[in-house]
Amino acid sequence: MIEGASWLTLMASVFFSVFYYDDLKALARQAFETAGEVGQQAGRGIRQEVGARSQSRRRQDLQSGSGRTVHLAAQHGGHFFARAYINGRQIDVMVDTGATGVALTHDDAETVGLFVRDQDFTLKSRTANGYARSAPVILDRVRIGDIEIDDVRASVSEPGRLHITLLGMTFLSKLSRVEIKGDELVLTE
Repeated sequence: MIEGASWLTLMASVFFSVFYYDDLKALARQAFETAGEVGQQAGRGIRQEVGARSQSRRRQDLQSGSGRTVHLAAQHGGHFFARAYINGRQIDVMVDTGATGVALTHDDAETVGLFVRDQDFTLKSRTANGYARSAPVILDRVRIGDIEIDDVRASVSEPGRLHITLLGMTFLSKLSRVEIKGDELVLTE
């Protein structure tokens, strides 16, 4: 039953990303323009805070022993967008709990230094538009805010098949907690 719900969520995500690309792109652009960001020097570099939570709330989360926490506010349509750093390069992503893995657009893959050839597209999956091929890769590091995960399994989509990078379960499952509280997604490392 749970697998069926996950499959349905995945199919809906693919359907909306394919058929409503312009709307998703506009939502993502608006989300990144309006999302509050606070840059602060941290142990590993500049820490990017995402969402509208105050700095003191984040400090309380860290001091309470709950680990590194990032709060993402839902944007129009209930989607969660974030500015991630993949292999040290900034990429705008949609955090998608219904996506099996991290799925990079072909352009974003090249931005982070992953160049795939036609023969690398060995994975085949069924989407709302039929079958799609993707190339399996391992990402050295994926970071959102203070949360940084190493060695994340991912895939690169064929050119033009995916229009925003999806940050799915191969990243999220490595966190200690993923929770939706109303219109907020809370990620804890």
